[in-house]
Amino acid sequence: MNQLKELFINDLILPIAEDSATGIDPREDISPTSTYYLLKDVRNNARAKERKALIDEEDLLSVAVDWRPIFEQVPGVLKDQTKDIEYIAWFIEAACRLHGFKGLSFGFTLAAELIETYWENLYPTPEPNDLSERIAALIGLNGIESEGSLIQPIKTIPITEGGYAFSTWQYEQALEVDRLDKDKQEKRFDSGAVSLEEVELSIKETPDSFYIDLNQDIDDAIAAFLRLSEAMDSAMSGQPQPTSYIRKALEACALQIRTISAPIIEKVNVSEDVDPSEASESDSVVSDAGQNGMSQQLNSRAQAINNLEMIATFFKKTEPHSPMSYAIEQVVRWSDLSLPELLQELIQDGEARNGFFKLSGIKAEDNP
Repeated sequence: MNQLKELFINDLILPIAEDSATGIDPREDISPTSTYYLLKDVRNNARAKERKALIDEEDLLSVAVDWRPIFEQVPGVLKDQTKDIEYIAWFIEAACRLHGFKGLSFGFTLAAELIETYWENLYPTPEPNDLSERIAALIGLNGIESEGSLIQPIKTIPITEGGYAFSTWQYEQALEVDRLDKDKQEKRFDSGAVSLEEVELSIKETPDSFYIDLNQDIDDAIAAFLRLSEAMDSAMSGQPQPTSYIRKALEACALQIRTISAPIIEKVNVSEDVDPSEASESDSVVSDAGQNGMSQQLNSRAQAINNLEMIATFFKKTEPHSPMSYAIEQVVRWSDLSLPELLQELIQDGEARNGFFKLSGIKAEDNP
């Protein structure tokens, strides 16, 4: 039974009570039966098992069941007890492991809805003038200077359903190993690397319907995360929040999924009866969605940045010798900087930089 289908976002975002829309702070209950601290222990234990599985070179999916208590209990807590961002972050982690891209899409959308509706009163309650404390759990999923807790789980979501299910990181590893010489390949295989032949066999054994659904699921997950990113930026007074690691992980998955599913999607579309007057337009849409997954119209800054990062990923895969991908990534990184921070990088001469600040009216205290 797919428990995700039994959840409805509209139910989970209803006010908890007329006089207290976001309920109580779950951290105040320090009793042995505290749901907050019990689920916190569940998360810590599940992550410890995953770290051990990585060391032992075991399949991370084998320990996904340990996240089930969080997935099953958090919706009820959000509905009846508290609207808490840390709970939401835990739920996203669990949904990713148990329900893949569908789970991510649901979790990201739920988080965006709650931020848009209850931001000023969401838990945890931050210190005065430090709203970052409230949103810290979601930032932890992405990470700041290094990859956060959600990156590896995203890349571990299965993208094949053959005799053995392989994930994006395994497919990327197989492609990398396939480019090595025989001796180096053997060493990588001896250390547990997957061969490209194994992955390709699993792809052939996977039903077309799986890839048709997966193609839609990754689109939905990317769109939901773009919405969450915009909600987070808006809640933090327009200050861009760290989201690039999750975006890049989703894009890496999308790249592999589209590569695999493109001929399947094309075959399905060819087999359908299409009105001749609509054929040209339909082919264009299929081409855009199947080849690069980019929306035909840019509706937001975050969407534009997302498309740039997808382009950078494409060039890094297809032209690793070219500076193109690195130049685009540099521009994307600059987009998250304030003007003083950007000028700090672009104008190395301190005297010249200070002179520019004075001429342009940038306050001295804004100078990094």
